[in-house]
Amino acid sequence: MGVLSTLSVDGSPWGSAIYYVSDENFNFYFVTRAETFKYKNIEKNSHVALTIADNESQTTVQVAGTISPIPVEDYMEIVFGKLTKVRPKDDNNWAPPLAKIRKGNYMPLCITPSKLQYADYKHIKSGPHSSYIENIIPA
Repeated sequence: MGVLSTLSVDGSPWGSAIYYVSDENFNFYFVTRAETFKYKNIEKNSHVALTIADNESQTTVQVAGTISPIPVEDYMEIVFGKLTKVRPKDDNNWAPPLAKIRKGNYMPLCITPSKLQYADYKHIKSGPHSSYIENIIPA
């Protein structure tokens, strides 16, 4: 799960929790309804940020990039295979959010990063030039 940050037409920020999957090229896929604030913001401005944090591993990922729609058939192949395998530890009754979709105009989307950084705060770094942050895709 991550927080997607978008901007409205007047420049107001909006954060939305999303479930996502990623591929080996660091693209991030998710689905949202066309009626949401985030989708309306995306229609006006495709530049977004995604923040992911894992408390247990003390890692974060920060992404800046652009969003584009993807064909439903591509989304089904990419996402359903991955998202159905994601399960919180010790929760045998968990169902992926996609299993709870009932009705609405759902839009499959892809974030293509222009910048991506990863930070690992669990492992102690030493030295004056040590950094917890690794730029995977530098700006």
